[in-house]
Amino acid sequence: MSITTQSPPLSSSSPPLSSPPLMPVIKRSSTWVTQELNQFLADNANAQFVWGTLDCSLFAADAIKAMTGVDIAADFRGKYNDKASAFALIHTLTGGTTVADAAAYCANKYGLAEWKHPLCAQRGDLVCVDNGGTIIAGIVDLSGKRVACLGESGILRVAISNILCAWHVPS
Repeated sequence: MSITTQSPPLSSSSPPLSSPPLMPVIKRSSTWVTQELNQFLADNANAQFVWGTLDCSLFAADAIKAMTGVDIAADFRGKYNDKASAFALIHTLTGGTTVADAAAYCANKYGLAEWKHPLCAQRGDLVCVDNGGTIIAGIVDLSGKRVACLGESGILRVAISNILCAWHVPS
């Protein structure tokens, strides 16, 4: 795992409503596929959704932390405990109103490039998907064909065709 400092890449779509301060750009470990992401997904196969502890956004951030050692959700972690306080925090930090706004804020802060074409997202990339009309965050799984995310009913595998926006976690 390594961290380098550089300017965040320019996004082809609109930036987060509120820009976070620039942080070091993150990089996946050399063993992220065979060890870290694989182990994270196995360890969380039966995870239960808990607002502010392990919800869709923190699940995705925890997967990225497993691969990189960096907590991209540090600005959010431990600061909400239900749906209302989660979305109030999203509004306070980003000026936005959706999980996608929170994901964009975190991605921008850590220099994750937004995919111009979200369906080009690769294994281990941060994504937001439409899950029956609800936007949730997740990670493209190791098959590259589904998104692993945590919904209120537990772990979900959502088709990549449901990806709305995506950011590349560099190797």
